[in-house]
Amino acid sequence: MGKAVLIFVLGSIALFGIVNFNMNESISVASQNSIDRFKETYVCNIANSVASMLVSRVADSSSYRATTTQNISSVLGGSANYRVIDTTIAGQTYIKIDVRGIYSDKTKSSIVLAQIPTGGFIPTTVKAAVSTNNKVVTSGTLTVDGRDHDLNGNLIAGQGTLGLWSTEDIDQDGSSKIGGTFSGTDYTPTKPASSNTVDDDATYSGGYPNTPDSVMGGRAKGFPAGTLKSLAQSSVNGSQYTTNPSFLSFPLKGVTYVELPSGGIWTSSNIDGTGILIIHNSTTNAVIKNENLGIFKGLILADDIVHLHTTVIGAIISITPSPSEGNTIGNGSGTVLFSRQALISGIGEIINAANFGFAKNRITISYWYE
Repeated sequence: MGKAVLIFVLGSIALFGIVNFNMNESISVASQNSIDRFKETYVCNIANSVASMLVSRVADSSSYRATTTQNISSVLGGSANYRVIDTTIAGQTYIKIDVRGIYSDKTKSSIVLAQIPTGGFIPTTVKAAVSTNNKVVTSGTLTVDGRDHDLNGNLIAGQGTLGLWSTEDIDQDGSSKIGGTFSGTDYTPTKPASSNTVDDDATYSGGYPNTPDSVMGGRAKGFPAGTLKSLAQSSVNGSQYTTNPSFLSFPLKGVTYVELPSGGIWTSSNIDGTGILIIHNSTTNAVIKNENLGIFKGLILADDIVHLHTTVIGAIISITPSPSEGNTIGNGSGTVLFSRQALISGIGEIINAANFGFAKNRITISYWYE
């Protein structure tokens, strides 16, 4: 009897030891799995965080590359190696951001294939070669041509728009000529202009925009209030902001934002350059007058523009409902040639640089692999 009890007790002790060992082993394995899972999640966060930073850097400077492996020795408690290179896959060219995150004994890769947007767009506010919110007068030998042209001013048949569009009257004086395109038919600039090339006393659905950002389409197009001014002040892609036009550098590029005091006039101006040229203030009475020098290719957006004596390839928009001079947009030998290429190219200069949230509109993420 005593021997049986002893055997039972010893067996129970052995069984308890086995069960206890197995439980400890399970706990140890579970703990190690938990630690491993934490490390894997953490190293993934490191790789994706570095990739995100590099996406933003490429978006800020589309020419940035790191063709040899670079190292970040300390990031989120770990480290990372990365490259930023150009690559071609299935005929498509991409910027490849290749990151390897490292944490403890774990590694994780994050690969991003991205493309830089190269094209701009034509705002819906561009109704013609010249669009105004006021009575507009052409005189002298001014030519306003809504037929489409390339960046060098060469005609592109059948792709144009109106010559002049206004919410008020359009008067054609002097020897000025107006032409344009209607339903695919081109009309050579003439005096008097064909009725198919002008639209006066027109109505702008929703109300005529009264700020540069609203002209570009506002928040819906990625231009919340203050965006253009902020871009100009950032100097990105050669952009400039000034309250004194004499401080401008030429040729103009990106966003050139001239903010004049109420009733201020920029006269005898040089407008040589590309992109978007803005002359504006909060009271919408900033004036650019006697544009005598340079060829501008892109979009001119002014509160009040008068006496154009040089060449604009692209389009002009005037905001003010109360122009200073009636509004005689040209009284000399100036020329406005509508150009889709110039508008898309000029606006594209800032689309590539604009910071609308994390890389939005500055860079297109095609693939993100983990």
